[in-house]
Amino acid sequence: MSKTPSNENLLDQFFLVDEAVVNDLVKAAAIEENDKVLEIGSGKGVVTEALAEKAGKVIAVEIDESFKDELDKLPGNVEVVYTDALCFLQKKTKFDKIVGSLPSSLVEPLTNRLRHFDFKIALFLVPLKFVDNLLTEAVYTAYLETELIRKVGKEAFSPRPKTNWALVKIIKKKNPLLVSDFERFLWQYLLNHPEAKLKNALVEALVRIWQSQEKNLTKNQARKIICQAKISSEVLKKPAGAKEIKNVLPLLLPLLKI
Repeated sequence: MSKTPSNENLLDQFFLVDEAVVNDLVKAAAIEENDKVLEIGSGKGVVTEALAEKAGKVIAVEIDESFKDELDKLPGNVEVVYTDALCFLQKKTKFDKIVGSLPSSLVEPLTNRLRHFDFKIALFLVPLKFVDNLLTEAVYTAYLETELIRKVGKEAFSPRPKTNWALVKIIKKKNPLLVSDFERFLWQYLLNHPEAKLKNALVEALVRIWQSQEKNLTKNQARKIICQAKISSEVLKKPAGAKEIKNVLPLLLPLLKI
């Protein structure tokens, strides 16, 4: 008889038990027979088994070894790794698609890290209130395109969460410079250089924008553009945080006449 994890071992996870939602998740992932799928938080393997029927290989990451009895019964194309998902992702393992019914504490840090990976599709169950962040906040929209597949009620999980959840589909957006989306490029570049002073990061970003258009812009010319934007010198000395980027870009973008 398999172990039933105690409340202490649930690690804020709510395990999907609704077969219809499982089917919707697998369908939306559009899994092909050669796909390598990474699953975060496999639990008892309900979703894992459905993925294994479609994919060439499934890497199931689960931190709680009390589910070992259930997970040992999964098909041979499933590799189970017992570890913390964020630690596992540091290994830069390659995968085609990533899915998961995410623990609440993992939702934000994991979605933030998606921008560093190449993948075709991500399918996640997340708290419904977090979907608005994915759809509107530039720290996500600069990199990711999110689609709400369906809302998921509390009754779809065991144990039941306090709030409703949602199934979302996420894909990475194209390189913004390939489509001349300079605003999105600036968001990406600045967010990717959080330790740099805002002014220095802006200079480098402007030079790259001009290069993408097969034109030259010296660093001094870039500094002149930044000066024309009349951005506070104190702000320019700060690291490029989301708040600073949001305030600075409306001043700078009208000056980008390439």
